[in-house]
Amino acid sequence: MKSLYEISWQLTEEEYRQSRALSYSTLAKFKRSGFNEINHLFDKVESPSLTFGSAVDSIITGGEDEFNERFFVAEFPAVPDSIIPIVKSLYNEYKDTFSSLYDIPDKCVIAAAAVYNYQNNWKPETRAKVIKEKAAEYYKLLYIAGDKTILSTDIYNDICNSVDALKNSPATKWYFSEDNPWEEVERFYQLKFKAKLNGIWYRCMADLIIVDHKNKTIIPVDLKTSFKPEWDFFKSFLDWDYHIQARLYWRIIRAVLDNDPVFREYKLEDYRFIVVNKSTLKPLVWKFEKTQARGDLEYGTLNKIILPDPESIGRTLYTYLSESHRVPIGIDEVNPNSIDYWINTL
Repeated sequence: MKSLYEISWQLTEEEYRQSRALSYSTLAKFKRSGFNEINHLFDKVESPSLTFGSAVDSIITGGEDEFNERFFVAEFPAVPDSIIPIVKSLYNEYKDTFSSLYDIPDKCVIAAAAVYNYQNNWKPETRAKVIKEKAAEYYKLLYIAGDKTILSTDIYNDICNSVDALKNSPATKWYFSEDNPWEEVERFYQLKFKAKLNGIWYRCMADLIIVDHKNKTIIPVDLKTSFKPEWDFFKSFLDWDYHIQARLYWRIIRAVLDNDPVFREYKLEDYRFIVVNKSTLKPLVWKFEKTQARGDLEYGTLNKIILPDPESIGRTLYTYLSESHRVPIGIDEVNPNSIDYWINTL
């Protein structure tokens, strides 16, 4: 029984992140921000919601050992989300000079606050005072945690509750159960794949892939933590352009399967999304029936919701990354541009 792992892209996650092959996150970010943010497409993005999702993924896909390698749980006063990135930037810059946030000169704290547009309507000295009062203990914990991400005990409890719900809910527990060799079913977490689609390299790292060797079927799955209730996931699906992820991942994996004499005979099913909300804790499974469709998709009562084909986004982005463009494609730098035409592209 050949393992899907054998035909996956075998490299570390750090090496995977360094690859310049296009990914879902890059395409989705480009779709939302467009030409103006080309130079920031590969910037690292952090947020409380991404950290929470990453922690849940870590326990589900890698177990407690992986979680403990990446995260540090501690009891500390709540720090506003708006202050955390400021303190992290101060720590990264001054950790070798100042062991306490209170020792950092106010002018340095004020400068960092300005970068993140923190309370610009306050007096500068007030901003520095509030940041130090609210985050001094958090700054100390950054020293103790080292390279690990700090989580409060409250957040950690929410993470554990979400994991328990995923592993015990009637809708989702089968997906995360242990493999039974007698069933000829294998579950793979975080397998990586790379494929060239119409001349452009793309990559993906799938949260979960379930291989049924007996029936020769493969189910690709992505795990989402959502601040919307699980029954509203279809809204998040549009908000975060998960249709790009589903269709792109499916094509990458299918291309790799088709190049293998064993797995080319396996059916790759439509993408499924497993969603959990830390408050409602009612995990649900959603299937995207147009996963395998090509071209732009039309939805809505008046067909005004257009979901562009991921490869059309990829072709445009690849052009920008490969060539030098001072203005967006289609904009005339010399002659008048048509307002009517560009409004009709909205």
